[in-house]
This record gives sequence, structure tokens and C-alpha cells, in this order.
Amino acid sequence: MDKLTRGASGLRHLRWAREIYATLAAHVEHSGFDGESKKALRKELTRLDNCIQELSGAVKAYRDFLERERVRYRGAIRAATFKPHASDGERLGEATAVMDRESLPRQRTLKAALELAIAELRAHLSEMDTRIAGVVSEAFVENLYPPLTKDRSRVADVGDDDDDAAGRDD
Repeated sequence: MDKLTRGASGLRHLRWAREIYATLAAHVEHSGFDGESKKALRKELTRLDNCIQELSGAVKAYRDFLERERVRYRGAIRAATFKPHASDGERLGEATAVMDRESLPRQRTLKAALELAIAELRAHLSEMDTRIAGVVSEAFVENLYPPLTKDRSRVADVGDDDDDAAGRDD
């Protein structure tokens, strides 16, 4: 069974985890498991949902920072390099220093939290796979995982033009 590469983004890990969750939920709902097996799988759904919520929070915080805060600093640096002001090296130095002082520490903190959430998700999935294989089977566990692109960097989704893996062979 292919697993998403560790270097994939937090957003891609989130999509991957949600695909796994959706497959497990569909099995619980429609596969006719007996009482104990169904109970164990429902417990796994709850655990996985908690893990997904943690990752979602970390992804949101990091993406919000990149898309709302960091862009302001980057914009200030680009503005400082505009031709009529290019001779004003002090302005560029100041914009860069402000980004280094204000933006980078926050980015590092948020990125570290995101990387931790990704690591926790991956560890959780590994443990979950072992538990589920003991209740159902290895083949069942393999069925939970969505197809990935050849480089394993994202979920393969040919039917969605907005998906960054749509129609790609890699």
C-alpha cells in the first residue's frame, strides 16, 4: 500500500487523511460488520477524526499566516525594489529586516506545529492500521487508502479540475 510521501504539504496530508476517514466511515456504514468489529471500527473513526481536527487546525493557522500576514511583508520588499525607489537601499534593508524580525519567527513556530501535527497523523495511521488489521484484515486496511500520484505527493483525483493532481500522471 502506498502512503503519502512525508514531504507532502500539510494540506495534502489533510486531504489524504480525510479520504481515509471517508472510506472507513463508508465501510462502517455499509459493510455489515458484526457488533464487536463495528464497535472497534467506530472507535477508530473517532480517533482518526480527532487527529484530523488537530491537523486541520495546524494547516489553517499556517495557511492563514502565509496568505494573510506573510504576503504583507513580501509586498513591502517588492515595493522597495520598484525602479523609482531602487536607489533607496535603506528602504529594502528595512523591509527585509522587518520581515526577518516579525514574520520569520512566527512562520517557524507555525511550521513546527504543522510538522508535529503531520508526524502525529502519520504515527496514528500506522497504529490504526495495526489495530484494524487485527480486527478485520490487511486487505481491508489497504482498501482504506486512496490512490496517489506516481510520486506519492498527493491524492490522485482525475475527476476534479480544481484538484492539484487532476489529470496528472506523475
